[in-house]
Amino acid sequence: MNLSLGDMMKTPVLNTLLCAALTVATPVALSAQSVILESLDGSISINGELTGFDSENYIIRTNIGDMTIPVAQVNCIGPDCPEIMPAFTEFTISGARSLALNLLPDLLDGFGRSLDMDVTHLTQADGSPKVLFSDFDGNEIAEISFLMNGSTSGISDLVAGQASIALTTRAILPREASAIAAAGLGDIGAPGLENILALDGLVIITSAQNKVHIIQDDMIAKVFSGEVTNWSELGGDDARINLYVRPESSGTGSLLSQLVLQPANARLSRNVIELASDSTISDAVSADPYGIGFTTFSNERSARSMSILGACGIQSPVSNFTIKTEEYPFARRMYLYRPTDGLPVLARNFIEYLNTAEAQKAVSFSGFVGQGATEESVNNQGLRFLAAVLPTNPELSLPEIQDMMIELSTARRLTITYRFDEEGMRLDSRSQADIIRLARRIEEGLITASEIMLTGFTDSEGQSNVNKDLSLILAEQVRTALLAELAPGSFPEESIRAIGYGELSPLDCNDTLTGRQINRRVEVWTR
Repeated sequence: MNLSLGDMMKTPVLNTLLCAALTVATPVALSAQSVILESLDGSISINGELTGFDSENYIIRTNIGDMTIPVAQVNCIGPDCPEIMPAFTEFTISGARSLALNLLPDLLDGFGRSLDMDVTHLTQADGSPKVLFSDFDGNEIAEISFLMNGSTSGISDLVAGQASIALTTRAILPREASAIAAAGLGDIGAPGLENILALDGLVIITSAQNKVHIIQDDMIAKVFSGEVTNWSELGGDDARINLYVRPESSGTGSLLSQLVLQPANARLSRNVIELASDSTISDAVSADPYGIGFTTFSNERSARSMSILGACGIQSPVSNFTIKTEEYPFARRMYLYRPTDGLPVLARNFIEYLNTAEAQKAVSFSGFVGQGATEESVNNQGLRFLAAVLPTNPELSLPEIQDMMIELSTARRLTITYRFDEEGMRLDSRSQADIIRLARRIEEGLITASEIMLTGFTDSEGQSNVNKDLSLILAEQVRTALLAELAPGSFPEESIRAIGYGELSPLDCNDTLTGRQINRRVEVWTR
């Protein structure tokens, strides 16, 4: 119904709305979006641009001016209408115990602050946490319960409808993705359903008193399978090696088997000391001069991580930087999975919050590695340039290596590193989020350089000239995605360059699947 202002004032329903519009506070401003506000009885509708919204009021720009109207008196119609949070929300998060206890509390605290809500952490009778959200008047807004029976159970609970969100310390398995699809919860490979919570690394640790601080990658399986039992075989003292591990049923234990033992066709030694948590592994190894353990970077504590030396001579140290860039061979992602539909508004808002700078700071505070971008000077890239000149590929010429070093010698590298799916041509879920993260960083003026270089690299499979062409294709793909995400005029397009270096500068040996995956990448450099 299209009404004049005089007709509107004669209409009781709308007259009430107009009077209310003059007496309520102005909501937070939004970018203008076209919506329809319809009275609850359906008799009156107002077309306009929604320019503001809070939990109580809409502000809509019409041809008679801006109007502020209570949410409770109208229905908002249109794809750009904001979601209205119900009076009370209750849902369950299921999955990895380490994430529920060590990571989620800080993230939920930060999320609560972003909503101006109080967050209360409770412990239930079975030891599992419960989190309450309340407004400043003490009214409960939401209750979040946790099930902490591991990554596999988290996915199973999601499929069974017993949880709204699953937390895992590993990527979802194909059979689990099929079960999710069969349950009508969507294609888990679709954008937004697989989310990266944080990063971590699985590390080989020793005591600070042990003089062995580098281990060859082919010796790790021999040590943990019991084939190598004396430190002298690793260049250390003549002393028995004491093994500390998690049970194979745990996330860390299963990854030791998956990443180290299975590729070597080996089994875990029977002479191991099994401990209940990653932190107790670190504490035990730290106190044992002849101990070695497999734990997480976030639980390194007083133990010392060992660098891994590949058969080709490339050394992989563990650090925040090498885990963020996923150059460390045992870097891993912490996942959050959600269904396509049926997720409570508060849960959806929480998942969106995870990509904010504030959330990534909370991740780092929790001991995990956040995804927020940081820079590192070329001075700290010594190992990667050393790897470039190692005699690993006779096809590469010295001038090619020199050209790359000259190009990058005055630049700084961001930790954002783009990686691709198993086929090697489509950006994976983390990289898709990193496109948005880099675009926002540019728009907010956090990139002060005058040039951004997207440098593509490949593994050494195939011919060198073909790989160089492929690396440029990968870099151009990232450039296209970044320009599509960037606000017009936020950075000169001609100053965002795609460069292909092919198989130059490997970060891991090319003789393993993991090494080849690490070497296929697009780095971000600025100057």
